Amino acid sequence: MDSSYGEFVKVMVPLGSVEGLKSRVSGHFGRAPYFAIIDLSGDDVKVDIIENPRGLGYTPGHYALVSGVNAIVVKGGIGTRALQLLSEGGVKVLEASGETLEEVIEDLKLGKLREYSGEGCPGKHH
Repeated sequence: MDSSYGEFVKVMVPLGSVEGLKSRVSGHFGRAPYFAIIDLSGDDVKVDIIENPRGLGYTPGHYALVSGVNAIVVKGGIGTRALQLLSEGGVKVLEASGETLEEVIEDLKLGKLREYSGEGCPGKHH
């Protein structure tokens, strides 16, 4: 695969735990308790971990839009409404193959993540 994902300089990743680079990627975007905001714009990768922004009055999809994220990375599920919102906002949705934040960052750097091809989850009851 080509390195077209080099265009993604600010990426949001749902996390199930907070363990630095060993944090586990969450299986569902909107229900993740935490999110990593990865900044790949400079020579060094910067990572900020935040709690799910619902406490700030934002759905995770809306927070991605207002925070200037270029892409989100999912491993498993994402709701259809979030998928539509992100698509309309020009935010790419990529699929993670790794289990940890460190693996996702490495795959981002190498341009290994593919665009999400699923249709999203229809509702809140999984």
